[in-house]
Amino acid sequence: MTKLTEIAEKIRRDRILKNFTQSDVSELSGISLRTIRDMEKGSGQSSLANWQKVLDVLGLEFGIKTKKLTDAERPGLFQ
Repeated sequence: MTKLTEIAEKIRRDRILKNFTQSDVSELSGISLRTIRDMEKGSGQSSLANWQKVLDVLGLEFGIKTKKLTDAERPGLFQ
């Protein structure tokens, strides 16, 4: 599973590559600068909607895939 800190690092790298400051992303996304900073650190409790706004500004997108689970990892509902 991708950790939030890995997603945050990818966003930070792409922001820098595109020559955007955190302030630029804040202004373009409508999200506070403090929240942008927290998101890039992988901390805070930002909503999925906020993550999506940042990704849109940077031309990125989320992807969801099915992961393979061992029997031990399956929740009780499926056993």
